Amino acid sequence: MKKLYFLSFLLSTFLLFSCKEEVEKFKEKGTCYIVSFSGPESAYMGDSISYQFTIDNQQVNLNQAKLQFLFDEKIMSERILVIPSSGKYEGKILVPFEKNISDGVFKVKLKIQNERFETDEKILDINVTRPIFKKLTLKTENGSYDMKPVEGDMYKYSVFGDFPTELYAYIEASPYGENGNKIIWGSIDGKISNSGTDKINFSSDTDDDYEISFNTKTFEGNPFIKFAVNGQEFEKIDDNNFKADRYFKQNEVIEITGLKSDYENYWINPAFFAKIKGTDGKKLKFLARDGFYKLTVVKESSKKHFKMEVLNSDGTDYGVLEKGDDAIWCIGDGNIGFPSFKNNSINWNPSSAISLAPMGNGIHKIIFKKGETLGDINFKFFNQRNWGQEFVASSYKDKSGLSPWFIVDTGENGNIKAGGTPLTDGYFYEITIDISETNLNSSAIISAREFENLEEVDMP
Repeated sequence: MKKLYFLSFLLSTFLLFSCKEEVEKFKEKGTCYIVSFSGPESAYMGDSISYQFTIDNQQVNLNQAKLQFLFDEKIMSERILVIPSSGKYEGKILVPFEKNISDGVFKVKLKIQNERFETDEKILDINVTRPIFKKLTLKTENGSYDMKPVEGDMYKYSVFGDFPTELYAYIEASPYGENGNKIIWGSIDGKISNSGTDKINFSSDTDDDYEISFNTKTFEGNPFIKFAVNGQEFEKIDDNNFKADRYFKQNEVIEITGLKSDYENYWINPAFFAKIKGTDGKKLKFLARDGFYKLTVVKESSKKHFKMEVLNSDGTDYGVLEKGDDAIWCIGDGNIGFPSFKNNSINWNPSSAISLAPMGNGIHKIIFKKGETLGDINFKFFNQRNWGQEFVASSYKDKSGLSPWFIVDTGENGNIKAGGTPLTDGYFYEITIDISETNLNSSAIISAREFENLEEVDMP
């Protein structure tokens, strides 16, 4: 028994001292030093540059080294190397080609670490310059085009050509200098980036030759045509309807962009807009009074038009005359509709009511084209974009000005019907409602005029 106890004691003592030895050994963190660290004094953005360093360690094995390229203490590029032992090493790191960063002094940090997380680090300065390329290359599915420097802007490049209105392309720069890399700009989330893998979608509203440009400092490219009205982008309602609620000013020049060559297929409401001379209808003069309106671009193939609707004074809902808004609406049968009653008739649907253009001072106008937006005549006017509050026969103080083309049918509660003289196909008919006396539909003066053509106007 004594021998057994003695052996147990010896074994316990041995294990105790062995564990203690292992713990003491683990507490030993060792040392690691960067003996030297060197590299180039200058570089270009987009370069891959080499750094040399010598390291030493004791007691504990080395683990890894990190080369880090820093801008304002932010790591912009990093290279990790395995360093199992003391000695001389070399590693390359990328000088990033970033946008909106000026030439200047940057930093490269070397950080080493052993297996017990002891570290050492050194930092070197480096002068970095953005390259000035001799040219860039615009690469499309139909070929490549040289983009030449633009005089007066050292980072801007451009090419002029017969491009489609929708052009998908990459932009490429050849390696610059001895250590440069090829740089390719693409698109990511709709923005130009040298990490983007999608093609850049350039777009133009012209069918003629146009210029594509790119700035290698700001990464700004042109043209990118927004689907917008005077820069305000349209919001999607559904696949066929896009809206912009905005404050329009009378005589304001209006440009609806982003429809490209399809623009000419859109019907434009002549009560609200006049085409400006020399612009092919791309610039419009707003004719109605100042106020909030909903502009809807209807893209459905057979119904393409710009629909204008009056909103209330704060632009939150459709205008209602009896609430003080300058709004009158027109609803009719299947022979009325914009841009064509054949393709988009109202057919007594109040949600399709047409908004008259408020011209100011209680004057409201609607313009029809016989055979296009108006067939047979049967419609009436309302105070709201819904049933009720309609203009009845007694609402009109004076309706004599409608003749000879229209009458107010007293037997049908104020519907507008055909007068004694037939309308002429292809002619325009403007109906004006004047409620300036009371601003309500109780003493309105209604009149009409006929004309053959819509006239373009001078730039305001």
